[in-house]
Amino acid sequence: MLISLLMCVIAGVFAGLLSGMLGIGGGVLIVPLLIYLLPSLGLPASIVVPTAIGTSLATIMITTLASARGHAKRGYVLWPWVRVILPTLILGGFLGAYLGTQLAPELLQRIFAVILSLLALRMIWKRQPSKREGGPPNWIVRAWSAVIGVVSALVGIGGGALVVPLLHFYQIAMRNAVAVAAVTSVVLAAVGTLTYMLGRPDLGDASIPGLVGYVYLPAWLAIVATSAVFARVGASIAHRLPVRYLQRAFAVLLITIAVHLFIS
Repeated sequence: MLISLLMCVIAGVFAGLLSGMLGIGGGVLIVPLLIYLLPSLGLPASIVVPTAIGTSLATIMITTLASARGHAKRGYVLWPWVRVILPTLILGGFLGAYLGTQLAPELLQRIFAVILSLLALRMIWKRQPSKREGGPPNWIVRAWSAVIGVVSALVGIGGGALVVPLLHFYQIAMRNAVAVAAVTSVVLAAVGTLTYMLGRPDLGDASIPGLVGYVYLPAWLAIVATSAVFARVGASIAHRLPVRYLQRAFAVLLITIAVHLFIS
């Protein structure tokens, strides 16, 4: 158990860096890791995947808060985009978190892998519409935000991994897209965390110390102990790296995690 929690602490370092650099909350790393580690921490197989997702969202809530503060201090957050995205993103988040406690674990894992693969291909594909005057096309962005909310809370990725490509599609600069994604991920992760914590896992007569709904607090504490600190480091790095490096790093990361989930 001690080794598993130590691995969570180490994962928090990388999750924090990813959150700060790419605005993705680290869920793409945390969910697969927890799927692997939670059985060794005493959780039954039947609740491992939804607990990995719920715990991931709980860590993202803290990690992206540190990341969002770092980006906001530097003035990279485009608040009009935040106001357009958030309302339907929150509604979708409630629905996605509810579905995440109802669907079969194997199905959730495959959905997660497919979504990451599509995201990676979209980031590599260069074609984009021309930049529009007068702000974002509200109804299209709101519709996609609802979908993002459902998918993100369903698979525990916080939303940033989907918000960044959406904003990039509308020619928002990568650094600004990362900053907006960090802010929206804080709210979406909080919505998802609450919903997963209110869930009722089927444990029969057994009880698991530290398990609140589908959130496992020992793993959560181990991850956020380092992720919140390194999120600020990642945000600082993001403001220094060339944009093309951020895009490539994002796409490579998504492909790597997707392949792992498909074959596991």
